[in-house]
Amino acid sequence: MPSPARLSSPDDLRSAVWPGAVTAIWAALAGWVVTGAAVLLAGLGGDAGLGSVRGAARVWLVAQGSGITVEGVDVTLLPWGGVLLAAAIVVLVARRQVREPVAEPAAYAATVAGVYAVLASVVTAVANDTAVSIPTIRAALVTFVLSGLAAALAYVSVHGAPEAWWPENRPGVLAVVRGAATSVAVVLVVALVVVLILLARHVQQAGSLWALLDPGVGGGVALAVVCLLVVPTLALWAASALLGPGFQVGTGTSVDLTSSHLGQVPGLPVLAALPAPGEFPVWTFLLALVPAIGAGWAGWRLVRRGHVELATDFWRGVGLAAGAGAAGAVVLALLAWSSGGAVGPGRMSEVGPESLLGLLRALPFMAVAAGFGAVAAHYRGGRAPAA
Repeated sequence: MPSPARLSSPDDLRSAVWPGAVTAIWAALAGWVVTGAAVLLAGLGGDAGLGSVRGAARVWLVAQGSGITVEGVDVTLLPWGGVLLAAAIVVLVARRQVREPVAEPAAYAATVAGVYAVLASVVTAVANDTAVSIPTIRAALVTFVLSGLAAALAYVSVHGAPEAWWPENRPGVLAVVRGAATSVAVVLVVALVVVLILLARHVQQAGSLWALLDPGVGGGVALAVVCLLVVPTLALWAASALLGPGFQVGTGTSVDLTSSHLGQVPGLPVLAALPAPGEFPVWTFLLALVPAIGAGWAGWRLVRRGHVELATDFWRGVGLAAGAGAAGAVVLALLAWSSGGAVGPGRMSEVGPESLLGLLRALPFMAVAAGFGAVAAHYRGGRAPAA
């Protein structure tokens, strides 16, 4: 790795800025082309020309979480499927640009984020008119964060994490990060499996909604893409139910692990995965154990893989494992909370998890479970040689 003096030199910064700017421009163009093709397929852009350009600009911005106001109706929901797709485009472009390492990776990621955010701000001028408004500041902020993190991930995937990003001299920090990532992954995978099972059980209802919409060939492709991109949001709603508070699909509705109280929902075929109204079987409540199980598994792995040593300092090791469980709970709560917002007027102005505080109720349980997982792995490993 370059020395600290080299990292701050003008030549190193220039060598990082140029590929960062190229990455941002190509990623933005690729994203706009993809959304433009979707707009044309769905027939949402009107005649070819300004209508299609504005339609592509709006879809590109909204898909990344910029929000939109149409004739006074706010849509603020963060579409996680679109966010992940946009991030994947940035990652693919960035990986090609950083085949050779740059002297200042942080400057590269910051340049990608800055240029991408500026481009998004400029696109809002094309997207807005008297009836449609996309907030420029929010568009700049969300695209800055999205593209910067994606560029950093791309660089790490090619060259590994620089020392400044991944402090090898702080094993406690690394243990907490690894444990939190494990617990988050377990909960999200289970939540996704729950959504897919519900969708498979209600596939006939989804087919009926599709037939009722009759989207045609081009519209069918666009509708299928939209349904696919909605699945990550549904998985985060399911994770909210696993964490405790559940979610809503409109004011006066609720879905948790005990029951579903839903009114009329939008006729999107993938929303057939929402559970039917009524009380759930008693065993469904056992799913509330998933976050604790995920945290316990994270604590177990930290000890078994040698990232946490309870033999040398027992209580410090338990504390690190518990901290990993707590950090995982915070990350899950923030992800689930970000999946809420408004998707239309009236009762559809509130969908998703209701409050961040309710989601954080799982924090003490996950912290304790991770600590117990670490202790169990420690004593199980201690008895293994004697056995």
